[in-house]
Amino acid sequence: MLNDLKILNGEMPLKFDSLNTTYTINVKPEVKELLLEYDIPENYHISIFNNNLDKEINEVVLTVYNDTDQTSYYLYVYKEENKEVTSNISTKENLEITKNDMPIYIAPSIASVCFIFILLFFTLLFKKNTKK
Repeated sequence: MLNDLKILNGEMPLKFDSLNTTYTINVKPEVKELLLEYDIPENYHISIFNNNLDKEINEVVLTVYNDTDQTSYYLYVYKEENKEVTSNISTKENLEITKNDMPIYIAPSIASVCFIFILLFFTLLFKKNTKK
């Protein structure tokens, strides 16, 4: 089991924890292999597999072992892409505003219908029962 692990030429967003065996590493495009600083217990050995970073996404495996125990750590290494970013965003836009005028008789018509509805409602609500 690893006691400590540091990536010297990349960024590891998570703090190293010896019980966590999977990590994501971000490196610059020109990095060809990970430079590692690690601490292992006495009488343990370490093997590093696939530390040739030739693709955009690479899996480097660190295996810490002795005669009776073995633990593997998986480092998923992502190379940042060199992309030139240009922006052609126009901040000026021509907005066309159109005004739709309602005919002059619409508002009084709506008011009249509402008034008649309220009048009928109150008539029904407050109607006296004239049963004898």
